Amino acid sequence: MTENGKKTFEAGAAVANKRLVKLSGGQVIHNTVTETDDPVGISEYAVDASEDLLAVRLLNDAGSFEATAAGAIDQGADVFAGADGKIQALPVAAGTYRKIGIALEAATADGDIIEILPYDYNATATVS
Repeated sequence: MTENGKKTFEAGAAVANKRLVKLSGGQVIHNTVTETDDPVGISEYAVDASEDLLAVRLLNDAGSFEATAAGAIDQGADVFAGADGKIQALPVAAGTYRKIGIALEAATADGDIIEILPYDYNATATVS
């Protein structure tokens, strides 16, 4: 059951705080960079082990979210799924990246937690 935009899932592995997660075998794990991953939400806190219960704020919930940055992100920049469930600015490396939303705050370093506004999170951007 979903309540107030949050749903409790069983973790499939350790999950860090404020990370994008995806479904995997009925559990949630960190989202990855690939265009085929479909993030369902952002972890509300960290869990240490597989089968721990984890609250996830679903991406289709109204309002802004806090998410962990993988590096520097400018305020107002589109953000994309990165490794280990982090968000990132559009990389310069060739590839296809899953869009998550827009940064409402700037990040200066890996591990910064910033406010984002999820939108258009089924879209992808391709860098050639």
